[in-house]
Amino acid sequence: MKTSIRRLPTPFKQIIAFFFIFSAYDVHPDTFVSGLNALDRSHYASAYRSFKPLADEGVAEAQNNLGFLFQNGLGVRRNYNTAIKWYQSAADQGLAEAEHNLGILNYRGHGVAQSYSIARRWFNKAAKKGLRDSHYMLGLIFYKGEDVQVSLERASRHFTISASSGDANSQYMLAHMILTGDAENPYNPQQSRSSPFDFSMFIGESSDALVAALSLASLAEKNGLKMATQLVEFTSSQLNNEEIARAENLVELCVSTDYEDCPIFSVPG
Repeated sequence: MKTSIRRLPTPFKQIIAFFFIFSAYDVHPDTFVSGLNALDRSHYASAYRSFKPLADEGVAEAQNNLGFLFQNGLGVRRNYNTAIKWYQSAADQGLAEAEHNLGILNYRGHGVAQSYSIARRWFNKAAKKGLRDSHYMLGLIFYKGEDVQVSLERASRHFTISASSGDANSQYMLAHMILTGDAENPYNPQQSRSSPFDFSMFIGESSDALVAALSLASLAEKNGLKMATQLVEFTSSQLNNEEIARAENLVELCVSTDYEDCPIFSVPG
């Protein structure tokens, strides 16, 4: 049985893939929807032909989608500079998704000099508009101390905001933090069952840390994060049947209410 959980979610795959999904707008909606449908079918050249005239007209969502295509070389030759141009045009109009994507490019150093501080500024802009994936990236930055002082408190707050909106990566990270407090210091079941991380901010002081960790890992697994299965299995092995049932009830309550009634994320005022 493994007694340490060291793996962290890959911070990019799930995030980038979702940024061709946008809120509806009322300018040429049929053309825009045709572009989205083409993306869903992986008909990237057709998607480009739908989005390009809209982008030229200044439609921010279409500009962001073109940036996505150029960033990933889908239907066009990959060109980070062109991707940045389109993302910037959309970000100048306040589109949170474009701000996030500029953050990703700066975080990775694609088309620009790698800069965590610039990436953080873009993620902050998008996070203030409620974009959960930007909260996840900010959580990672503070958790790993990337050009900032490590702050588990700030990391957990960003992860909690994202996780309470259903983000599997953030749910996994919160479970991971409860069990380890630090990716380099694995949880030791022979020691105290309390976490080195102050988990009371989102589960309440009377709750058991492992029950909370199992609940969060289970939510991540239900939301499609395969690597969460290992965390679920490990945490379950440390609990009795009554405690596992408590975790299952918490998960069911969160899922059935679409996170509207989810005690795991109840932050004291």
